Amino acid sequence: MNLNKNLVFLGMMGSGKSSIGNLVSRKLDIPFIDIDSLIVENTGMSVLEIFEKKGESYFRNIEEKITLKSLKKIKNVVSLGGGAFINPTIRKEILLNHLSFWLYWDESILIKRIKNSKKR
Repeated sequence: MNLNKNLVFLGMMGSGKSSIGNLVSRKLDIPFIDIDSLIVENTGMSVLEIFEKKGESYFRNIEEKITLKSLKKIKNVVSLGGGAFINPTIRKEILLNHLSFWLYWDESILIKRIKNSKKR
């Protein structure tokens, strides 16, 4: 890929950002970065545990730091967390400097996908 930007997948929880991002990265032979996985790796807790033990503000703070650091790299496929695009700093960075793809599904489909998930 001759593009000096990241390809960033956005969307609600369960929309397929990680699955599709991983497929695209393999097809293009460029690295894949999953922000939620990096958060888990950096904190030693699952996303659910962070929310339960530390709260959403703590999670969003960590998410912002890890996301912005990851977006400084180029030529990657990045899967954002479901709520990350709400953050104005993250949103501005993505819209100005990267190619973004919003994965949209009807809410009934998303509910079916996530209702029995133990990680959400």
